[in-house]
Amino acid sequence: MNFKNKLLSQSNQFKFYKENYELLLNENNILKEENAILKQTQADKNMFKRKIRGSSGDVGKTVFLDWVLNNVERSERILDVGFGGGVYGKILKAFYYENIDGVDAWPENINEMGLNFIYDNIFIENVMDFEFEKYDLIIMGDVLEHISLEDSKTLLNRFINGKASKLFIQVPYMYENHHEWQGNPFEVHLQDEIDDDYMKREFPFLELLQIDTVPAQMTYLGRQTGEDTYCATYVWFEDR
Repeated sequence: MNFKNKLLSQSNQFKFYKENYELLLNENNILKEENAILKQTQADKNMFKRKIRGSSGDVGKTVFLDWVLNNVERSERILDVGFGGGVYGKILKAFYYENIDGVDAWPENINEMGLNFIYDNIFIENVMDFEFEKYDLIIMGDVLEHISLEDSKTLLNRFINGKASKLFIQVPYMYENHHEWQGNPFEVHLQDEIDDDYMKREFPFLELLQIDTVPAQMTYLGRQTGEDTYCATYVWFEDR
């Protein structure tokens, strides 16, 4: 019985609850049991607040979801590179994508943050050394800036030459002074001069999808300088 969809007038409420007391009690017990299971597996909220693993803000995630729903079948194989806190994986999982793997060089707090429930396979390896079969979609969200220009070119050329059917890349523009975070050396930005001209020059095969403004209060750099930053979204298709 779906109690949430049953509309009751005030005069009928007492009669309804009296007649359905046992059913309501049973449903409440089921909900309590489900909640207990969730509590056993959910990540520590304070862990997210401390950003023990790399995190990615909300900016650009709407365009990611819209693009994925329109361009990627739910059965396609997906690789999330440098998944950090698992933001992209969680979005995909919430919309019933079935085959999601993740590769990240930082091994800490994966199980504690529940990421083992998000990804089908997790590979702890530097993506530059990661050997894999072809994926239908490779995601690099806030990752490119953490890799040197030379390595980025090597990696993306490898992806577009036989390792991916589609790429989805989000990258911050001109985000300087980003150093090691929570002991994670991979948080350092090795390309902090990225902007539209830089991307056109160095990665001409990528298609600019959208540029979003990141309000100053949402980034460490912005809070220090009082200035907004920008997040750009790029895509690539094998068959274009």
